[in-house]
Amino acid sequence: DGVLNVISGYGHEAGQALSLHPEVEVLTFTGSTRTGKQLLKDAGESNMKRVWLEAGGKSANIIFADCPDLDKAVSATAAGIFYNQGQVCIAGTRLLLEESIADEFLTKLKAQARHWQPGDPLDPDSTMGMLIDAAHADTVHTFIREGTRKGSLLLDGREQSWPSAVGPTIFVDLEPDSPLCREEIFGPVLVVTRFKTEEEALTLANDSEYGLGAAVWTRDLSRAHRMSRRLKAGSVFVNNYNEGDMTVPFGGYKQSGNGRDKSLHALEKFTELKTIWIALEPQS
Repeated sequence: DGVLNVISGYGHEAGQALSLHPEVEVLTFTGSTRTGKQLLKDAGESNMKRVWLEAGGKSANIIFADCPDLDKAVSATAAGIFYNQGQVCIAGTRLLLEESIADEFLTKLKAQARHWQPGDPLDPDSTMGMLIDAAHADTVHTFIREGTRKGSLLLDGREQSWPSAVGPTIFVDLEPDSPLCREEIFGPVLVVTRFKTEEEALTLANDSEYGLGAAVWTRDLSRAHRMSRRLKAGSVFVNNYNEGDMTVPFGGYKQSGNGRDKSLHALEKFTELKTIWIALEPQS
């Protein structure tokens, strides 16, 4: 008894009650950046409890022209944004394509998206289910409507039989400062930007308030190391997207959070360091 306690509630009923409670010494949270910021405020207003956050993301998936396997990159890109209806913190929501392969890649990606369509979530053959609720689906629809005013809609996933379903949606030719390129939508909406040089790709990828993940697809090992070192992201995937296991830490830079989940590093969040300095009396 007491090893695991489940407290049910919504918003202030449970979350803020815990975050303000003076006897709670550590909070870990997975969710939105907005809620994470509120937890930090609550910690400061209560007992200065430590708050470890795994928050939002707007991860960049960067495909260079020397990508060793374009078809694999297309499949991984589709899964990286459409899996779980895009409701994944580290979803590859920004696709950066080198200009010389952009048209070919997008043709393949659009074809691949046909295999990712909303269906009955209890049917094992369904590749996508529903968004968390109809209200969130409306929010995703709003993002898509706004995007149509500022860019080209390559694939529209709004026409669905269920009110809480949104299918694969792809935008191209949006300005990097548009809301769709900067805000976490938490839905199956991909924005595509073309680049010419490695430096331009790096600048575009890092131009975000988030820094949870990033991917680099290239045959050039030196480029892979350069990009991995300079990308401001907690996880960088080379020639894959979002692979890993429990042995490696997971977490973000910037407003994607702090601390790390998984691996031995995760235990540090629940550990206090103590220094004990003992003066030993000389033996007589």
